Amino acid sequence: MNRSNPFDEIEQFFGRTPFGGDRTWGREAPWARGHGMEHADVDVADYDDEFVVMADLPGYDREDIDVRATDGHLTISAERDAESDAGEGRYLRRERRHESVTRTIDLPAAVIEEEATAAYQNGVLTVTLPKEQGDDDADDSHRIDVE
Repeated sequence: MNRSNPFDEIEQFFGRTPFGGDRTWGREAPWARGHGMEHADVDVADYDDEFVVMADLPGYDREDIDVRATDGHLTISAERDAESDAGEGRYLRRERRHESVTRTIDLPAAVIEEEATAAYQNGVLTVTLPKEQGDDDADDSHRIDVE
């Protein structure tokens, strides 16, 4: 006698709708790696004299975002504690969560890390990294201030 999981249909339903995306009961589908809440979606543009990286970070404050350029890599990370309250005194509902995202991008050419700039507006972080014309002498990490 074959026993089937009575929740198979429900898992399939949530796996095929926007409500569940590519996840089924908390397990991430193998083809969806890198697209969960722990990663930021990015676009990388290559212009003549610079790279421009745009990352979606909705809901984060400027102070929550850390951007670093190190040895041909750009690392973007953001962290926040979100909390919402309902009711007073004894809680009828209280939700707390800690959210963080991180993304490291391998840059295809050397950049001048000290001249990199970053701006955050309307949930989008834009990092501009001027390309280096000569040899790469700096091996130290350089933190990029977000404006």
